[in-house]
Amino acid sequence: MMNEAFDNAISVGRLLWIMDDESFDKLLAITQAHLRLVKEHGDKETLPERREAIKAEIEALRAERVSLLNDQTHGRY
Repeated sequence: MMNEAFDNAISVGRLLWIMDDESFDKLLAITQAHLRLVKEHGDKETLPERREAIKAEIEALRAERVSLLNDQTHGRY
């Protein structure tokens, strides 16, 4: 799924330059949430049930990121 977002003719670096502020802010928020979840998942005190929930939350964030990047790349060229 991740490769779909990056298989477009536009590079991620260029996309960040042409992305509008609102979309960039959304992408940044997704990235920050993802990092917080990864940190929580790696905490040795996190219960197994919570780890499974974190995995699902990360997958949802990935899907949101891919959708956002696809929306940004369509119609630009």
